[in-house]
Amino acid sequence: MRHLLLALLLLPLLPSCDAQGDQVARSAAAPTGPWSGPGLRAVLDAQDHRRTADLCAMLKDSSATVRAAAALALASVQDTTARPCLLSALGDADGAVRSNSAFALGWVADSTALVLLNKASDTERDTTVLRVMLESGFRAELRLNKHDAMWCISYLQSGNTDIRTRAAQALARLSKEELVGSANDVMMAVDSEHDPAVRMFLVGALKHNATPAVTEKLKALAQNDSLAMIRIAAVRALGAKEDPALAPFLLARVDDSDPGVQQVAVEQLQRIKASLDGDAFWKTAQEHGDYGIKLPLYGLVMRHGTEQTRMVCRSLMESMSRQDLGPYWNAALITALGPSMAEDSLMALVRSDRHPAERQAACVVAIAQIRERMAVSRFASPDAQYAGLRNVVQQMIQTGDAGLISSAAELLEQEDPATIALLLPVGAEQGAYAPLHTVRDLETRILLDKAVAKRDSKSVPAHTAPPFNHPIDLARLDGLKEGQRYRITTTEGEIVLELEPGTAPGSCVAFDSLVTAGYYNGKAFHRIVPNFVAQGGCPRGDGYGGMPWTLRTEIGPKGFTEGAVGLASAGHDTESCQFFIMTAAAPHLDGKYTRFAHVVSGLDVAKKLQVGDVIAGVERMP
Repeated sequence: MRHLLLALLLLPLLPSCDAQGDQVARSAAAPTGPWSGPGLRAVLDAQDHRRTADLCAMLKDSSATVRAAAALALASVQDTTARPCLLSALGDADGAVRSNSAFALGWVADSTALVLLNKASDTERDTTVLRVMLESGFRAELRLNKHDAMWCISYLQSGNTDIRTRAAQALARLSKEELVGSANDVMMAVDSEHDPAVRMFLVGALKHNATPAVTEKLKALAQNDSLAMIRIAAVRALGAKEDPALAPFLLARVDDSDPGVQQVAVEQLQRIKASLDGDAFWKTAQEHGDYGIKLPLYGLVMRHGTEQTRMVCRSLMESMSRQDLGPYWNAALITALGPSMAEDSLMALVRSDRHPAERQAACVVAIAQIRERMAVSRFASPDAQYAGLRNVVQQMIQTGDAGLISSAAELLEQEDPATIALLLPVGAEQGAYAPLHTVRDLETRILLDKAVAKRDSKSVPAHTAPPFNHPIDLARLDGLKEGQRYRITTTEGEIVLELEPGTAPGSCVAFDSLVTAGYYNGKAFHRIVPNFVAQGGCPRGDGYGGMPWTLRTEIGPKGFTEGAVGLASAGHDTESCQFFIMTAAAPHLDGKYTRFAHVVSGLDVAKKLQVGDVIAGVERMP
């Protein structure tokens, strides 16, 4: 532990690690594409088919280019049986091989391998390789061991931004009890830190401290910081306190110039359970021109307004419901108006052929109504208590819709085994599994597996990726240059991406083929989480859709920094068509998801996107 701490605190003396990624790219490059050099096709084939033994054998190839590519391929495979060959490759004569081996080892190392990786860093003289070794060791340390607040805070002094970012995120993820006593240290770190991503996570780490000093600090950041990402983090941290006294301040943030701050402010107001000033929500909603803010504020009016205000608000929303606002605003309107709608009307929407987002919204509201009724009613038996919820679950399953079945499974998993058995009797799950495609609906099947396992008091079945089913189009790959650009035209403006086929060949080829087929044209961004992601490309439009094929997860040394573009998945080796743009750093995604591109212009556009914004088109640029 001390070895790792001292080494990392010396990192200000080392040069930037960007050279390592460039070195790998140069060693893998070839005139007709990054995977066309001698021996590289074999590496690609072994990576795609997950042949660990073959890749380990390639670590002894006479070509350093092949050895470096094989080492990096093992980062994608993530097979623990590769530890010995990766440890051996730490002594390779070529720096790129040592770097890639250390990087790959960071995702599969156990405690013994971590000690050996740290020992290798003691004798490493190439500063670029040393940096990769230390960063990989730190990632492995975070993955393998539990650490307290002071341990995380100690690494905030490192000169390595990657280390500080991961330490700050680990700190922000600690429980309230674990963060007791750290507020002053964290506030000092917020003031001294210059990297926006690190500051963002540090601000998030203040959410569990309710002292007046912390609250005032967060209010100052939420109101005055020049960076929207810091204002968003501060508003979230304030909202976590669920303090009704903060409601006027949070409502004022709805006037912030950044749409992400506005969205998060409304979300935090929705968390507060105490009675609030509904008339203030009504006034702000009437003055706001954005449906994404106006409609959830109407929902707050229906919860907190006076009887007269609620009646006027309901009448207005009923008038709006007779129009077609588009599927996502229709869904938001159902959410806002839903608590006053009859349960039968909501379930009729669930069974209808409306857009999946609208059906999901109706389902969520119906379930909330039933749970509220359950909380205040007396029942003769558990069977009677859960009769209404059982009826909803059965109707969701009977639709045969993957999204609604997923929601039913998530609802079930929240309950205890006996209750799950009431809602989904033994054998009834067969009707839920029947309409689901084994590949396209894999996420839904996994959610059902978890609920059924909990009902039956069994271990959750281990996730098994579908068998290899989508070979890489090598001719198309040869036509993709590193940095090939694509223009995404959206409702908010244009975003330009550059592909990274050197580290994500299969993903880049799949994206290019979908683009040239016009697949993404007209698709929507269905998921927006400020300071995290803008996600789109779902064929259903609600996040539960996919292709009848899957891609292999591909891991490269450049992680999920701000502007990175990745592929959504239901687990390792299950990626397909949905992509997401990082609107802030998220190092916890590294090693789990495929990064296949990065934004070179239009990140400000990505940060303005809202749920329902449409992809007018995606085109490959010259």
